[in-house]
Amino acid sequence: MRFLFTQLGGYLFRGSAFGLAVALGAVLASILLVDLVEQMRTLGSRIELPLWAAMRLTLMKTPLLIEQTLPFVVLAGVMISVIRMNRTSELTAMRASGVSAWRFLAPSVLGALLLGIVVILGLNPLGARLYDEYEAAEAQLLSETPQPPTLRNGVWLRQGDENGQVVIQADELDLKTARLTRATFFFYDYDGADLRFARRIRAEIADLKPGFWQLSNLVEVAAGEAPLREDKLAIPTTLNPSELLNRFVNPVSLSFLQLPPFIAEARAAGLTPVRYEIKFQTLLAYPVMLAAMAALGAAFSLRLHRMGGVAAWSAAGVALGLLLYFLSQLAAAFAVTQAVPPAVAAWSAPLSGLFAALAMVAFMEDG
Repeated sequence: MRFLFTQLGGYLFRGSAFGLAVALGAVLASILLVDLVEQMRTLGSRIELPLWAAMRLTLMKTPLLIEQTLPFVVLAGVMISVIRMNRTSELTAMRASGVSAWRFLAPSVLGALLLGIVVILGLNPLGARLYDEYEAAEAQLLSETPQPPTLRNGVWLRQGDENGQVVIQADELDLKTARLTRATFFFYDYDGADLRFARRIRAEIADLKPGFWQLSNLVEVAAGEAPLREDKLAIPTTLNPSELLNRFVNPVSLSFLQLPPFIAEARAAGLTPVRYEIKFQTLLAYPVMLAAMAALGAAFSLRLHRMGGVAAWSAAGVALGLLLYFLSQLAAAFAVTQAVPPAVAAWSAPLSGLFAALAMVAFMEDG
């Protein structure tokens, strides 16, 4: 550990930071340009979107984009740093002086670990807040044009079966109690292949129970009939409170510090916040993921330049990094279906990548 605070350790750390800065600059310029073009293509096709407004929306998403791409930035940055020292024969000189590959690895891995902690405690809360502002700004821009009422008039839901469809509009939704306030249910029956309006129910309160909506203080109006007032009415449904939670609260909009109390409140309300547990565990494992990417980048770049094959080894490192990211997404998908626990899904890929890199360095160094 003392090696990190020596002159050579500091030099290796600065080299990794330089490679990281180069990779971050290149990746950030690319993703900002792509997102700006996407904003102009999607929103620009629906409204008159000025360039400055598109740039503002893109900048609001920038912290989130950095968080998502940083594992690849770390992988590329460490590879740039080690390959640069390899080409200038600095690695050869260090090895000749008795410096082992483990010392090459330590500054990069530790730096990536510290960077991950900074991201989840600083960049992630900023990204979550700016993403909320981004969604609000996007909705405000779209509300200036003739858009569906889902953007302006509270909560909209749809449910249905082979007999018809029900469209539900409500002024407010309490996710903790799965309660709609001032809800209107529009019933449509199938007339052949088409839907035909059948009736409308306006309820002061609509509570989502297992298998049905419990309506209170309602007025029912059927086509061609007088309004009918009732105190209570149950309407079958296939929706459940967890679906409402997943539909109306985006995990991206919750920061690392907000997730634990949100998950606790959701569980206390009887909900199943699997997506939010996955998000929290993924953020917990984020520093380890960056450390694994740094270790892989260093491990696949240590081959001496005079021995040849450096490009092939670097390509293999990039491919393994992409595979690691794919495995993390696959594990998260399994966790959403509750096939595996969220903690297992979030930690399996980072730990696997880290152990693979350490095993590879051990093999190269010690045979």
